[in-house]
Amino acid sequence: MKAELRRVQKTGTSTLTVSLPKEWADSSNLKAGDQVSIAIQPDGTIILDTKTDRRREVLTKEIWTNGEESAEHLTRKLIGAYLVGYNVIAVRSKERMEPSTKGAVREFSRLAIGPEIVEETANSVIMHDLSDPVELPLEKCIRRMHLIVRSMHADAIEALRLEDKGLAEDVIDRDTDVDRLYWMAMKQNNLVARDRKMGERMGIDIFGSNDLMLVARSIERIGDHAVRIARNALISAEDEEKLEGADQLKSLSAEAMSVLEKGMEALFRKDIDKANAVIDEGGRVVRKCEKVGQGLHAQSSRDAIITNMVLDSIIRSTMYSVDIAEIAINGAIRNS
Repeated sequence: MKAELRRVQKTGTSTLTVSLPKEWADSSNLKAGDQVSIAIQPDGTIILDTKTDRRREVLTKEIWTNGEESAEHLTRKLIGAYLVGYNVIAVRSKERMEPSTKGAVREFSRLAIGPEIVEETANSVIMHDLSDPVELPLEKCIRRMHLIVRSMHADAIEALRLEDKGLAEDVIDRDTDVDRLYWMAMKQNNLVARDRKMGERMGIDIFGSNDLMLVARSIERIGDHAVRIARNALISAEDEEKLEGADQLKSLSAEAMSVLEKGMEALFRKDIDKANAVIDEGGRVVRKCEKVGQGLHAQSSRDAIITNMVLDSIIRSTMYSVDIAEIAINGAIRNS
């Protein structure tokens, strides 16, 4: 939309005024005597809002489906609507809804944080998002994701070392909790981008929100690699002989998680020196892993394949942790 220039007028002895575009005022049903809210932004711009309280604003999304659509495709639409920030999602069908369709909606409601089914008929299911963004802000989501992923990674390596199928399966199951928090973080970021007042309520601006979203993505990826290690633990457990070099992998994994821990600490403390040290340490861990990988020719093909895959996951987890340290530096510089 093209910017429109308007001249500032002086009324009285000290008051400055500027007229509002008539087209915008008409579309907003604004008339003389109505109240508007004005918010000054860090970049010097002003946001003029005719809605003085958006906390009760209802955003509804209707999703039409039919019996031919797969449950997977419907679930993707539901996730998309949730992430955008719709707090009422209505799934409708012209004909009687298939049981598999309703099952997909119920499963989504179980997995996502907030959406609850409040109405169900033969051809519709309506969900309301009952979560309050202020109660679970971005930072809290990220902290919880970090704790879950850290334990997942440690348990995945332990399952590999002990060939414990039960522990490996538990790690895989816990990835659902990480995904739920990741979706919530994405939704929060979109809400802040759309409504600056929401950011004020959560105590964060769009720049900090974007930083935390990038951190959440890195943590979610580390969780995926914990699952990958756990799946290799299940494969390794099928063989009677234990994986050669599992203790060394455990040591390298612990070093990788130390990089993650220190990276998160640098992020929340806005400590540039610590973040730089984390990046250097991450480089050393990656080089150690690569050196171990170069000596795998002495192992059996089965052990070498599994070890290579686990080493790759440790390396990638370390690099995602380094990314968090880099985000910490960027945020600290911006706020200094």
